[in-house]
Amino acid sequence: MPDIDGFNFLQFLMFVMNFSERLHDNKSLILDGAMGTELARRGFPIQLPLWSAQSVLEHPDAVLKIHEDYIAAGVDILTTCTFRTDTPTFHKAGFTSADAKKATFQAVDLARQSIRNSKPDRKIWIAGSMSPLEDCYRPDLAPNQITAFREHYEKAAWLCEAGVDFILIETMNTFTEAIAATKAALVTRSPVIVSFILNHDGQIWNGDIMASAATEILKLGAIGISINCTNHRIITHAIENLSQHHLTPICAYANAGIFNPHSGWETDPTFTSESYAETVFNWIQKGVCIVGGCCGINSETIRVVVKRVQRDGESLWTGG
Repeated sequence: MPDIDGFNFLQFLMFVMNFSERLHDNKSLILDGAMGTELARRGFPIQLPLWSAQSVLEHPDAVLKIHEDYIAAGVDILTTCTFRTDTPTFHKAGFTSADAKKATFQAVDLARQSIRNSKPDRKIWIAGSMSPLEDCYRPDLAPNQITAFREHYEKAAWLCEAGVDFILIETMNTFTEAIAATKAALVTRSPVIVSFILNHDGQIWNGDIMASAATEILKLGAIGISINCTNHRIITHAIENLSQHHLTPICAYANAGIFNPHSGWETDPTFTSESYAETVFNWIQKGVCIVGGCCGINSETIRVVVKRVQRDGESLWTGG
């Protein structure tokens, strides 16, 4: 566990408040889009178990370019290519924990380097990505709470040390692992957002109740809940259902397609960048603070989202 001797609480408070103030200043933040599927679209390998982490090791320039493309599209938040840079995953691929740590730091540095290269005219926040320890669509493989806490704490500590602005726990498919990951990340004193993948009923992928999980996550001290890696229609219904419990996701970022548990990934024939931009603007009107994209959504769609939010966002934020 971390040594808290000499910890400067005031400095930490300012660090957290800077991000929190930006998050709640009534102007939405635009998150980037996919990394893994975008690497695949550009011809780079993303085989399991490493998924996008393979490109951190073998094709870092590709990761850097994707970050830069998202900055050029107008995003406010970059997500680090650390979705699978944890020790259990690296062990499966024949690597060591030291290799996983090195990849985590390298991925954070790639995000930071892309900001330096791009010289944006705005603040770009860096979200440190954490994922389930097993396959996102196999909640039955989720580890016990002790194992989950240990492994997630290690990863969260690396991200914190590497200097991310906040930790984004993504695609959580069970309530129990989400709780363990949240507790582990909060130990680092980093701001934490916890994002869930939902099934077709609008509940967490394994069937756990989203509203109950969100309530408990927020009680623990996370600064917000989120929904990702889910079809946009399901997310819209979930936002409406959560509002009945006086809960609003702070963040939402959908897939461009649909994952069918029986047949796998399916293209959504109705998806267009323009229609998705209207959808996320609708989410903003319902109180969502951060919008972006997940699997299948690239910088061109994000560019359309940015333009849509900028077009009418000012009157929305000022009440005009």
